[in-house]
Amino acid sequence: MPNHIYDKDNLIRRLEAYLGKTFEEIDNKGMFKHVQDFNLQKGIAGSIVEQCIFEYPPDTKQEADLIIVDGRENVKTELKTTGMLIQEKPRRHYVAKEPMSITAVGVYDIAEQEFETSHFWQKLEHMLIIYYYYAANHAVSAYEYKDFPVVGYEFHEFSAEDVEVLKNDWEHVRALCAKVVSHHSGPRDKSWKAAVKQEYIDVHGELRRVLSYIDLAPKFPPRFRLKKPTLSSIIAKHFGYNLEQLPGRYVSISDIDSKCRELTKLYAGENIRQLINRFNLELQTDGQLSMKGVAEKIVIAMFGGTAKKLNQIDLFERFGLIAKTIAFTSKGGRTEDMKLYHIDFSEMIRENVIDDDGTERAMTFEDSDMYAYFADHALLCIMFQEAPEDPETKYRPNSLSSNVFLGFKRIVFSDEFIDTKVRKLWEDTRDKIMNHKLTDVIQKRSDGTTVILKNGEVSTAPNFLKGSENDVFVRGSGKDSSMHNKTECVNGIRMLPQYVWIKGLSVVEELKQTPEI
Repeated sequence: MPNHIYDKDNLIRRLEAYLGKTFEEIDNKGMFKHVQDFNLQKGIAGSIVEQCIFEYPPDTKQEADLIIVDGRENVKTELKTTGMLIQEKPRRHYVAKEPMSITAVGVYDIAEQEFETSHFWQKLEHMLIIYYYYAANHAVSAYEYKDFPVVGYEFHEFSAEDVEVLKNDWEHVRALCAKVVSHHSGPRDKSWKAAVKQEYIDVHGELRRVLSYIDLAPKFPPRFRLKKPTLSSIIAKHFGYNLEQLPGRYVSISDIDSKCRELTKLYAGENIRQLINRFNLELQTDGQLSMKGVAEKIVIAMFGGTAKKLNQIDLFERFGLIAKTIAFTSKGGRTEDMKLYHIDFSEMIRENVIDDDGTERAMTFEDSDMYAYFADHALLCIMFQEAPEDPETKYRPNSLSSNVFLGFKRIVFSDEFIDTKVRKLWEDTRDKIMNHKLTDVIQKRSDGTTVILKNGEVSTAPNFLKGSENDVFVRGSGKDSSMHNKTECVNGIRMLPQYVWIKGLSVVEELKQTPEI
């Protein structure tokens, strides 16, 4: 164990003195002037914290970083430095910039461990998290971290319920690794390890459906990570962005599945008007209320909540669930294309990343926000269906209130979907921006005539991959494509804010392949 011993009260006073200071102001070793000469085991931010605030050299040992003396207790504590971004909606608050790396999985020997004594839990049981604000809207070099301020710190310990979630996750990983290892006999030599490695790579994607708080870094050897949504939930609580706590106990994703099954049994077959009345919801009736808006309020009420939006519910944030309303035709056909998230183009075109050991390497698809979004989140689909046609009168109600609640499905994107459809979009977008292939295309109708906007402007849009070319695509979002709505600029081309979308038909196909909750 490294001899990094600190009295808690003295440590708090030390940390308080650094709040609000930039890394450059904290840097008392000239690290930014000679960044290439330092051993940046944890990147520049973590190295500044370790070497300038805590005043100890870098190390890569498995043990916890610190011993914090708190009264009569000596608490082994892991030091973590994590960056945050600002998200504007539903109101301005901090979110995690990236997942938090914990420790190596140990595919070959994790079966011999127990959770309570595992390296994984040793790293998570007591953490001191140093928060900094990533004050840039683009990817930056190590040197440019100098302007980022330290904005908070937290002696974090997980609740008993959270520990259960983490233990369940860890045991899922151990079980899979144990199964893989059991398939290979003989001496544990190079060829044995190669065979285990290959089988693990082939099957590890099945963990995505059962893991709640953690994921595994995609390269081999894998590392445990706290998912971005889980870390964002920790950040929200610390900085006072209070998300609503739902009644009930949820210690695994299967608990949420069970609740969804219960709700489906209770309410499937009822239309929106009946559900509005059942939950005594006060909603607009002037036709301005969207399907998404009314469905959100109904589902929140089903779960026993009172929030206005599903993204204000802690449960969905912690478990990385993105609730989406699906409206089928009366025959179960095509639903609308689904908007997912706003693209950060500066992140899209990063060229290099820094690994946990400080090694700088070329950016890959698996390092991207796009990969993380599809790998770390699941879509909780709230399914409705348009009212059927009356067989005698041939009348079909088309009002929103007639849509019938069907139930829930949880889409977890497969490795194949991510590695083909999502990768194609990432590679195509990067190629067009980085190799100057991006153009502004005049929009045409099906008959070949030019689309003219109401203000007389010619409608244009960038040549990003379209829904006709790939199931996952890029599309701008705004009232119309008038120049004053084009607030984004990439390669000198003004455009609407651009979002990643998934085709409605693709959603329908994913739902067909997804088992009932």
